[in-house]
Amino acid sequence: MTSPASPAPGLPRGIRFAAFVGLVLSAFTGFFALSESMGLGRLSEFKEASGSSHFSIVGDPAIDARISKAQLAALESMREPRSLVLGALSVACALVFVSAGRMLRPEGLPLERMRRMFGGAAIAAALLRTIDGAQGAVVARRMGPVLTEAMKTLPEFQGPASDHLQVIPWIVSASTVMLTALVAGTFALLGQYFRSERVRQAISAQDGDLAEEED
Repeated sequence: MTSPASPAPGLPRGIRFAAFVGLVLSAFTGFFALSESMGLGRLSEFKEASGSSHFSIVGDPAIDARISKAQLAALESMREPRSLVLGALSVACALVFVSAGRMLRPEGLPLERMRRMFGGAAIAAALLRTIDGAQGAVVARRMGPVLTEAMKTLPEFQGPASDHLQVIPWIVSASTVMLTALVAGTFALLGQYFRSERVRQAISAQDGDLAEEED
């Protein structure tokens, strides 16, 4: 059994850490983007399933059906542009993943090209994830009022307790915005970091003669 290849010797720890963060972030973001993109092509199946399912998240299948109906209706209105954004996001994440993996395990290959790919793909992923988040916020705003009205029918939220439900639409929208800011912001920071002169010089020094051969 062979041992896994070690990270590039001499490559600064900060660059290796940033590459690892990019590897993990792009893997999760790309996976969820691709999964949702494929799911948008099966909205009709999800509509049928939501009406016949006996499983309930909030305790009442009828309430779950109302929430799912609002979500699917919002997604239906933006199916094509959202599929395009999610597909492009998954491609950008794949490029970040490949370049980050090569940064961590160069196997004797020059890293300058991977640095440029990482920087450009991460910036593209940040932009696309921002658009994805804006579309998700639209879905969240449409689901919030439906979720509030549906939960008012539950015994736990009768009387004075129902007043607390008024913040649900705000919480749903705010959580979507915060997640978008976190993911897109991290991609943007990583992209700018790998496009910086400091990283370029460090990788150029790491490549040595390999950089000259690549040129």
